[in-house]
Amino acid sequence: MNAPGKFDDAEDWQPGLTKEKPVTAADDWPVALDLEALSAVEPEQPKSIMEGLPCGYATGIFGHGGVGKSAIALHLGACVALGLDFFGLTTERRRVMYLSCEDRAAVLHWRLKRICTHLGVEMASLRGWLVIVDLVGHDAVLWDRDPRTGNTITPSFGRLAHRVTQYETELLVVDGTSDTFAGNENARTDVKRFVNSLVGLVPPDRGAALLVGHVDKNTARSSDTTEGYSGSTAWNNAVRARWYLRPETTSNEEGRTERTGGLILELQKANLGRADVEMRFEWDAGAHLFLGQTLGASAFDRKHQDRTEQAGIRLAMKACAAAGVIVPAALQGPRTAYLVLSQQPEFPASLRGKGRPKTARFLRHIENLRQLRHIEECEYRRNDRHHASKLALTTEGLRECGV
Repeated sequence: MNAPGKFDDAEDWQPGLTKEKPVTAADDWPVALDLEALSAVEPEQPKSIMEGLPCGYATGIFGHGGVGKSAIALHLGACVALGLDFFGLTTERRRVMYLSCEDRAAVLHWRLKRICTHLGVEMASLRGWLVIVDLVGHDAVLWDRDPRTGNTITPSFGRLAHRVTQYETELLVVDGTSDTFAGNENARTDVKRFVNSLVGLVPPDRGAALLVGHVDKNTARSSDTTEGYSGSTAWNNAVRARWYLRPETTSNEEGRTERTGGLILELQKANLGRADVEMRFEWDAGAHLFLGQTLGASAFDRKHQDRTEQAGIRLAMKACAAAGVIVPAALQGPRTAYLVLSQQPEFPASLRGKGRPKTARFLRHIENLRQLRHIEECEYRRNDRHHASKLALTTEGLRECGV
């Protein structure tokens, strides 16, 4: 029999009981959301420092070693520190700390000078807004597990926490994860705790962490991959946005893949925004920099493109129905909706070809057409008498096709 107000285990407590809920000595979790209070106010839209860089979370930039991640990340950090557009993407001004574990002060100075020249600003104007720490040759491990105690706090993490507070850092750029993470990259809990420890250092309403990391050889070999990260899937799950930087390739007359000299930066994951942003960078010999441009269009043009592409998908589905071709509901596998619809001449040319942004946009269109009730998922019986699911136009969808 338990003493009044005491329970042997937290599971013994149930809502509605008069006894007290046990409180552990180390209960440092935040209090539960007050849903009654929240219901009385209008929710705020999630904030971001830049498209693909949400506030309150970690974002990753991954790519093969030597592809140009550090140079582009430093350029991004400078743009955020100045509140300037990053090659077509609007940024909100924030105080930035850049931890460089791979490039020494001389290289950082050389790069930053050319970045400032390109942006048309004096390097001194970054004072108080951009802090760069050269950690090459220093202990930069921010997360490691002590085999004796299991603790993961390192002296370097304590120094970082002090510097973040000292400089009122809002965007923390860590270049890179292989130098600062000493845990098991294939262990989901290790990766998640490392990322969460960094996110916990920045203001949740204005701050963000940007992690620069490598990919393995197998990932780097593929010029068209949707898995731009290595190790555990936690590297993908722990960040709310993930960019992948890869060399741009094309096919020559013999059908062989060759590099163009350009770089493609794809936003392959975006939980709080569009996931079809793509940028192209090219080395500028005069500026001694990779200079880029956002591929695609303005917000107005994107809406027009969305309408045009959705209309093309509807017409491709109508053509399939007229030809007696089943459009499978499967979005992954050997025979998908994309594979079948893309064979029709009505299918939008802007969605044809390889590339994560195109397939991501197609999947988003399919979901939007479902919500608009222009398409629906139906069950049918295959020739082998097994049941399967297909996509079909609804009456409203046919009406939009002019039928």
